[in-house]
Amino acid sequence: MNQNRETNDLLMYFDGDYLPESQPIFGVSDTAQMWGYSVSDTIRTFGKKLHGTSDHVSRLLNSCSEANIEFDIPSTDIQTILSHLVEKNTPLVSPEDEFLIITYIIGNWSFNPSKAGDYPPSRLLIHCSTINFTEHAKFFIEGQKVRTSIIKQIPSESISSTIKHRSRMHFVMADKEVKSIEPDASPLLLDYDEHISESIYANFFIVKDNTIQTPPLQNILPGITRKKIINLAKQMGLKVEEKNLTLEEVHSAEEAFFTSTSRIITPISSIDGISIGTAIPGNMTQKLLIEYGKNVGVDIVAQFLRK
Repeated sequence: MNQNRETNDLLMYFDGDYLPESQPIFGVSDTAQMWGYSVSDTIRTFGKKLHGTSDHVSRLLNSCSEANIEFDIPSTDIQTILSHLVEKNTPLVSPEDEFLIITYIIGNWSFNPSKAGDYPPSRLLIHCSTINFTEHAKFFIEGQKVRTSIIKQIPSESISSTIKHRSRMHFVMADKEVKSIEPDASPLLLDYDEHISESIYANFFIVKDNTIQTPPLQNILPGITRKKIINLAKQMGLKVEEKNLTLEEVHSAEEAFFTSTSRIITPISSIDGISIGTAIPGNMTQKLLIEYGKNVGVDIVAQFLRK
């Protein structure tokens, strides 16, 4: 039997090599470690097939450009590496497992370059794990509790919301804050105008007056799944509105949900202790889950519930 399989040590990709995930690759003075100067994007599989690869890689490279990270590996090569990584790791996991893959580009920067612009090259790291369906199953039964945080979203004037970066202290602080009040809650951040922005891992939607509503792109990450859900809803003949949302509007929503790469849609059961809707998932949320599942050939809820 393959040694990696015995130790459950999946392979990662780092600068041209496929290595066991347990192998150390960073020093304590690394740019990503010391300064958080890196960008990333996350892709998942359905039936061991990568989903939305070109969209995710395109956003990754756009993040590089926006963050002034010099990186010269083309999109097609990154997509090939991702496919090879899935192929290499597939024999190491169970047939029912699905992969969650995070691609990092570690920026080219040094605090004390020998001369201006004399920076080390950027590096490509791709980490592969399996989705823990059991851990996430409860959200499709009970819904996700949500609580707004006193921590505000970073304004786009400081760091563009189009950059999916790894400088995430504000997300960690928001998560710790809300969990000190409600241990199983997930944070929802507001911007400096007191409008809803996003969660620490997901975009946010509500259903109100038979309309799906979601914050505009000014101060949120342009989520790939968010875009797919908006397009899917319109194809289904549902009304969608991108607008600034206030806490009052959110608290009186008929339904609410997050969108993200791993879970696709996460039903929300309460916000700030206020119950949302009467069923988990709500009627419109359920319709979107079913239709999205048809598009990827998987019953999403059943997959998480292991039915």
